[in-house]
Amino acid sequence: MKYVELNENQKAAARHGDGPMMVLAGPGSGKTTVIIYRVAYMLRKLLIDPSSVLVITFTKAATLEMHRRFLEISGEGGEAVVFSTFHSLFFRVIKRRYNYTAEMIIKDEIRRDLIKNILAARRLETEDEFLQGVLNELSRQKNDLIELRHFNSMHLSAEDFKTVREEYENYKTENNKIDFDDMCVKCFELFKNEPKTLEYWRERFRYILVDEFQDINKVQYLTVLRLAGANGNIFVVGDDDQSIYRFRGARPEFLQRFPKDYKDTGKVVLDTNYRSTEQIISLCNTVIMKNRSRFEKVIRGTGKAGQEPRLIKCKDVNSEAALIASYIKKRLRSGGDPSEFAVIYRTNTQSRAVIDAFMNANIPFQVKDESPGIYEHWITRDIYAYMLAAETRQTEAIARIINKPNRYVGGAAAAAAKKAGGDFIKNLYRQKLMQPWQYARIEELQFYLKAIGARGATDSLKYVRQAVGYDDYIRDYAAYRKMNPSGLFEVLDELQEASMEFKLNSDFMAHVDEVVARAKEKRPKDANPGENPAAVLFTTMHSAKGLEFETVFVISAVEGSIPHERSRTVPEIEEERRLFYVGLTRAKTRLFVSAPENRREQAVELTRFLDGSILGKKSVVK
Repeated sequence: MKYVELNENQKAAARHGDGPMMVLAGPGSGKTTVIIYRVAYMLRKLLIDPSSVLVITFTKAATLEMHRRFLEISGEGGEAVVFSTFHSLFFRVIKRRYNYTAEMIIKDEIRRDLIKNILAARRLETEDEFLQGVLNELSRQKNDLIELRHFNSMHLSAEDFKTVREEYENYKTENNKIDFDDMCVKCFELFKNEPKTLEYWRERFRYILVDEFQDINKVQYLTVLRLAGANGNIFVVGDDDQSIYRFRGARPEFLQRFPKDYKDTGKVVLDTNYRSTEQIISLCNTVIMKNRSRFEKVIRGTGKAGQEPRLIKCKDVNSEAALIASYIKKRLRSGGDPSEFAVIYRTNTQSRAVIDAFMNANIPFQVKDESPGIYEHWITRDIYAYMLAAETRQTEAIARIINKPNRYVGGAAAAAAKKAGGDFIKNLYRQKLMQPWQYARIEELQFYLKAIGARGATDSLKYVRQAVGYDDYIRDYAAYRKMNPSGLFEVLDELQEASMEFKLNSDFMAHVDEVVARAKEKRPKDANPGENPAAVLFTTMHSAKGLEFETVFVISAVEGSIPHERSRTVPEIEEERRLFYVGLTRAKTRLFVSAPENRREQAVELTRFLDGSILGKKSVVK
């Protein structure tokens, strides 16, 4: 790595001596460079023992990259500096005290399966989004140090949440296992209860640097501050404007609290963005300054000129995706590199339209998030089964939807009908295992299947939702499982918009089959999502953090999407604005924000986050 000339603020941060320091690092401001140059300065100029220096960040990849860059400039002795993730540090501490081994750690995928099995045993929801919500809450309850009896789950009743937690804890105890949350809590408790152990580690690491401090949660915050001590040498780098992981317990309040916990904290603002054009920076400043809970700062550019950020106005999400695909296709024909482009959206379901459009245009793309697309969702499989049953009367398809909504066909009757082979419905009649009123429901289903078969794709989907009663089934399903149905209806609404591109049910089903097949081809076991160098990247705003691209499309910037319809409180809206800000600041040279006039067949308005901004007044693309 070549040496770089630091600006005055970067120098002030890198040359800080003893005592606490807070560095507010805006997007593209060179925070990693400041951290590694500070460590080098400590070793060379302040003659600090390298083995007493600890650098903490959140991911293993970030740790390895930072360590690599540091070794390129550090010279002799640099190898002794410890670069670590939070979890690696905490495990290092508790391993020494409790003789833990790496084999005792539960991997994330194992933990996920364990919780899924516990939920299934209690006949609770195990669908991906719901399961992830429960996993997040289990982590947050521990990491926020909230007593189980005081934790308010948004996904489970108090009784069910308590049962899931206790069964999971019992499993770990019986099998002598710990998970990543345990590492944090056990280290916090160890430092709290054993002063001699704490003193040992304070002597071991006399200088602490923490990257991405805005992503810290409560137990991490309290543990690191305890390690640093009352007058500690702790150097924290973060940006409260990019705090976007509240669902994991991270809140900007911890960064804002830091100078209150250390009254003599120094403060430096890295306010020069080396990434983006002046026009993009200006828009981003306009957006984020509306947040109230933030440190006051205005990000400056380096004079890099470019085009104004542009607003793409379009009819709906399908035309939105088609316009973006057309633009990128033209750039690629002129010699553009696919990896220079990114499409950024609020939720994974919004990737559906761009995936369809890019497949049609034969543009290479990579979806960063590993979660299955909506075409692999169980709701999609239900709708697909209705269409397939209408066309073929296939046994598996009818068996799937026989009680969606409930037609009171018992498990024994359904199993016998499947086992007999042949026509599933005729078998139900032959076995005479049901009451007359139940057979009336089967007659009704056959009427519905004929009606579906006579309709086009979109009309069929609407008919299943309304006339057949699938929407009511989803409401009952969500109520029974004590979950918010909005995410499920989001899948249905997105499917309905997807179906508008197809005339026949068979065409729509063929498209679903093709997308699922291609998704499996693009998902090899050894692949790292988002690392394809020759593809346009599709990513959520959360997963876009830390990335940068020459050209960025932030799509569906309308009310209900950005901010998300489920965000209503002031802290939630401010986090939504920070998410939007993160998406915008990924752009280096060209930034497009798209706003369909209709979403899910309803008129929608441009996001409030752009109200009165330059983007609402200039450079409109039809």
